[in-house]
This record gives sequence, C-alpha cells and structure tokens, in this order.
Amino acid sequence: MSRESFKRNIERRMEALDQIRENSIFHELKGKIIDYDYDKKSITMTYEATPFHENVFGIVFGGSLAGMFDITFGTLTAGLGDYSVAPTVQISTTFLKGIPTGSTIKICAEAVSAGKTIMNFMGK
Repeated sequence: MSRESFKRNIERRMEALDQIRENSIFHELKGKIIDYDYDKKSITMTYEATPFHENVFGIVFGGSLAGMFDITFGTLTAGLGDYSVAPTVQISTTFLKGIPTGSTIKICAEAVSAGKTIMNFMGK
C-alpha cells in the first residue's frame, strides 16, 4: 500500500461517511476524522457524547463507546486496503472510567499488524 493509496482510501471513506443517512449510528455519534498517518498506520477520530448515549449512571453507555472504536477501526481498515466491507472479527474493550455526556471523545487507532485478510488494531 502506498502513501497515495492510503490517503485516497481515507478520503473516499470520509466522503462515504458524509453521505450516510441521518438515522445511522455514525451520524448519531457525529464522528469526524481529525487526523491520519500513513507511516504510523493510524487514524484519530472524534465523536460527541450526546444525551442519546447516556446510561442510567449518567455517563456514556459502554456499547456506544465500543461502537466508536468499531467505526474508527473500520475506517482505518478502509484506509489500509481497498475494502468496501471489512467486518470486525473480534473487539475487546476495557473501560477505565466513565465519560460524561456532553464530552468530545477522541479515539486513536493504530495498526499492530495489517495483513491481507486479518488486521489487528489497538485503540485508545
């Protein structure tokens, strides 16, 4: 994968995400790509923690956070390969502290390994 292909794939993904219909989870999360790096094989995205994502404890629901990671990983996958569909095989999340609604959540993902059929990412 070349630097140009990576950039082109990320830009194509950004355009596709902008076209997603209003009732999609991505639209609801208000996700945005704020940075990507070919050399590090990484991407940073932000999301808004709206009241829609609040759980009974007054913090962001863990499923919404897992979704944010999943979308970020999928976007990085799209950058690293010419994939129109890239299903998540496994995702594991460790929650260290609650995130209050109204926050902007920044997810940074980096490829640990990127093969042709399986990619492993780490996100924070």
